[in-house]
This record gives sequence, structure tokens and C-alpha cells, in this order.
Amino acid sequence: MAYVYFTVVCLFFGSNFILMDRATRWFGPAEVGFWRVSNAAALMAVLWATLDRRQRLRRRDLPVIGAIGLLANAYPYAAQPMLISSGFGHSFFGMTVAFTPLLTILVSIPMLGVKPTKRQMIGVLGGLLFVFLLIYDGEQRGIHLGLLAMAVTIPLSYAIGNTWIRRNLKEADPTPLSAFMMATASVTLAPLAFGQPLADSLGVGPPGPREGYGLALFALMTLGICGTGACVWAFVRMVQERGPLFAGMVTYVVPVIAMLWGLVDNETITTRQIIAIAGILLMVTLVQSPARTADPSPSESDEWQAEPIPADA
Repeated sequence: MAYVYFTVVCLFFGSNFILMDRATRWFGPAEVGFWRVSNAAALMAVLWATLDRRQRLRRRDLPVIGAIGLLANAYPYAAQPMLISSGFGHSFFGMTVAFTPLLTILVSIPMLGVKPTKRQMIGVLGGLLFVFLLIYDGEQRGIHLGLLAMAVTIPLSYAIGNTWIRRNLKEADPTPLSAFMMATASVTLAPLAFGQPLADSLGVGPPGPREGYGLALFALMTLGICGTGACVWAFVRMVQERGPLFAGMVTYVVPVIAMLWGLVDNETITTRQIIAIAGILLMVTLVQSPARTADPSPSESDEWQAEPIPADA
């Protein structure tokens, strides 16, 4: 089943960006974020009450889980549709998911006290050069530097959340953990989703004029139930059955699928974008590939193989 989970997660995570594009033609970014996490929270709660009802959370962990839900779910799930609705296409911002593993390594150094190897540092620094190439391409296409900076903060929020879970919630049961994070994000985004004056003042209100209600609603429901809730559950199952490294390989596939959806949607895919994504994924491969050593004990890099928050995302 692990390979079935892997295929489904890659297809939906890679498709979430075009789904957000369609949803933002009627709904505002805050509404998209709210309904996405609330539908996911509802599904995770049902799964918790049925398939995983023996799992529990410790009360002392709830503040940390809530903070991670705010940082790594509420913020990126509202910021992503905001970026996509800016008019520069969904595929470009989908490619930025590839930043997550490299940023996770950088964040893990101070948060986990992990000392990277020479090979890993070469991979991280090389990957950052390709990140700058992708940002440069966006700037050349007229994307404002503020939007590009926001695009980088989204995988950064995932990276901090991943590392925080590794440091403080390593033993937490995954299904209630995911359900509580999504619920926290829902509560956070509710005032923006239902308070249009506040949402408009922050630039996350509905578009004007609205168009395509039926398609937008279908995209929004698919995004929340399948593209977030079901995929989070399947991702957790992959981690449990095959380990976080196997599950984390979705990062290699999601940007490619997002790029393919861009081609289907007649978006411009530049040579610089292809080179940047290929280079980033090559550097991620270099960083994550196990070092050949006679010592069979786990390496320091194992600290980076945390149970990650799915980054589609």
C-alpha cells in the first residue's frame, strides 16, 4: 500500500496549485485557506474516531501543536492562494516546494544542534544557488520581490514546523496531531474567512468580479478533503510503514507535477525554471543520499529525517 499512498499523495499535492488557482476565481485566499484546513480537520477527526481511535495526545503538547498549526498550516495555506491569485501563474509557486528539504536542513542546525557533513553543506549551498536562479527568473518575469520573499517563507514555515515536531513531538500520535494542527489553523483563519472587511484590508478577500462558482467550489472541496485531509493521512501512513525518508521523496515529484499542470494550463515555463528545479532536486539528492561509511551506526543526518508536515502544500 505504501506505493499506492505515494502515487496518490504526489498526484494530489502536485495538483493542489491548479486547484487553488481555480478556487481563487470565486473565493478569497483566506476563504480558500479556511475551508481547506477545516475540511481536512473534519476528515482527520473522523479517521481519528474510527481507524485510529486508540491514539491520544498529551495535554502538555497541545500548546506546541497549536503553534505549529498556526505557523505551518494557517499561514502557508492562506499565503499560497494569495500568491497564486496575483496573476503570475500557479506552476511557478508550485515549484517553490522544492525549497523545503534544503531549508529544513538549515533550520535543523540551530534547532536540533546538528552539525552537517561537508557533502551536506555542499548540497545545501549548491541548492541555494539554484533557488536564487528561480527567484531571479521570477523577478525577470515581473514578480514583485515582496511576493518572491513570501514564496520563500512558505517552505520555510514547513521547515520550521517539521523540525519543531522532531524536537518536541517525536512521540506524539500522528492522526490526532494532524487533526489538532488543522483545527488550530481553522480557528485562526475563521475571522478572515468570515470577516470580509478585515480580509479585504489585508489583501486576502474575495476577487472582484467573481467567476466560475461551480468549478471554484469543486476545486475548494477537492483541495480540502482529498488534497489535504486524505493526503495528510496517507502521508502519515507512509511514514509509519516505510519511514520518513521514503515519504519525503514526494518533494521530488510535486514540483514536476505542478510544472506539468502549468504546461496543460498554457502557462509559460522557462528554461531557467527547468534548470533551477533540476538543480535543486539534484542537490536534495546529494544531501539525502546516505554516506558510505564502515560505521553502521546512524549518522547525524538522521536528525533531518523527521516525520514531516506534508509540504504541497
